[in-house]
Amino acid sequence: MSCMHRLRVSVVLTYIAFSSALCATVETGNDAKSFTKEAKIQVGGKTLRYVSTAAETILRDGEGNPIASIWSVAYTKPDAKKENRPVTFIYNGGPGASSSVLHIGLLGPKIVRREGAPNSDDGAAPYALIDNPNSILDLTDLVFVDPVGTGYSHALGDKSNQDFWSVGADARSMGDFIRQWIADKQRWNAPKHILGLSYGTTRAVGVAHYLHTAHGIDMNSLLLLGPALDLGGLSSVDNNLLAYIGYLPSMATVAHYHGKAGQGKPLGAFAKEAREFALNDYAGALFKGNMMSDEERSRVIKQFADFTGLEESYVSAANLRVLVPRFRKELLRKEGLTIGYSDGRYTGDEFDDTASDPLSGDPSMYKESGMYAAGFHHYMTQLGVTMPMPYKLWNSQVGKDWDWRPDVKAYADPQRYRVAKRANIIEVASKLGTLMRRNEALEVFAASGLYDIVTPFFDTERTFANHGIIQDRVALKYYESGHRLWADIKSWEALSADIRQFYLDKQR
Repeated sequence: MSCMHRLRVSVVLTYIAFSSALCATVETGNDAKSFTKEAKIQVGGKTLRYVSTAAETILRDGEGNPIASIWSVAYTKPDAKKENRPVTFIYNGGPGASSSVLHIGLLGPKIVRREGAPNSDDGAAPYALIDNPNSILDLTDLVFVDPVGTGYSHALGDKSNQDFWSVGADARSMGDFIRQWIADKQRWNAPKHILGLSYGTTRAVGVAHYLHTAHGIDMNSLLLLGPALDLGGLSSVDNNLLAYIGYLPSMATVAHYHGKAGQGKPLGAFAKEAREFALNDYAGALFKGNMMSDEERSRVIKQFADFTGLEESYVSAANLRVLVPRFRKELLRKEGLTIGYSDGRYTGDEFDDTASDPLSGDPSMYKESGMYAAGFHHYMTQLGVTMPMPYKLWNSQVGKDWDWRPDVKAYADPQRYRVAKRANIIEVASKLGTLMRRNEALEVFAASGLYDIVTPFFDTERTFANHGIIQDRVALKYYESGHRLWADIKSWEALSADIRQFYLDKQR
């Protein structure tokens, strides 16, 4: 998913004929399968010829023993000069998500898309699979990668899938895949980029850091959608003051969307006011706690209620500490609706309207899941892919068994690792700051949805304002969308245009 799983953070248009020729399946001595196909697409008014390669890559340990089969789908331009042709490696999040949603929803040459406003259901098959009119294949090759336990990727030999389900092991295996891919394709001197969504942004920074320190491979850019670089601020649990503050402005924008707060004010202006309240009066009130006077407490409660659309009595009973699940249930309780997690614009009708928390999942996910599942599997048949196992679009077991401890191999000083382990700190923002100071060519594109309550935009701003990140090499963008930033036509077009411009600027 484009969603995350840590504590509470679990977190299109005219069809153009697909002219192609299917090539034979190739099996290496390692029984690694590869399926290739040639095709054409219209990009920027021009016809672009490309090759798709859906394949397994075998990772080996230092003694040459196979340890994992990594599944990827690569799109390359056959007539380009290899040494100058950029390549972008793409990951989704979870942990436990395959790359399928980014593949079929935003960046692949073929996408599945529905018309309609946010919150509409995707219906049932058949769905339209069309050429992507906003493809960036003219600017970069694309490699969609599935981590171990997702897609068709799995452990081999003496290894189990769980051996790869940790912050450090995941980053190393994905970094080793990139190193092997560029070696196999002789792309050492090509500009290299990583794009990640949600936990895929945590992975992107970890992989870039690993490649730099272990192999001397530097990235040209990181594109981070729904950034999750400091998970301490993304856990909406009791007494996490950082999360209370970081989520407040997103609660305000969602309440604004549903007509519960800030009516008559433009969204941008209202979001700015919510930021200022969160940073000043609200943060101060949380730190003061019972040291507040009755007058100050009443004033802050009223402000909180005005920004979030909740009743003052509810905010008072919650002692100014409203957890995200309870906000999702409470905002539209009178209407009998629960709002989405990945995207607060979506609503779902639950059977139990008296529950304190949502009980039936995330409507911003289940209202689109059928479209992505059917569209992706149908597209794989068009590529001629036949595998002996089911493709795992989403593997919930990965998140359940994930080892969230800091990566011991990333700490040169054992004492620093012990401190990080004791505090259970999962943050890679400082690694990004280090990379940007060491690699002065590294630039960052970061995108936040104003209705995203998985990775809230205000917490993203806090993260990028700290940790030694070089501000003038970060392009921080905002969209009137949720965690899946492309969920509606307007945001999809804006995001696609900004990503295209980012690549064009890099090539100047």
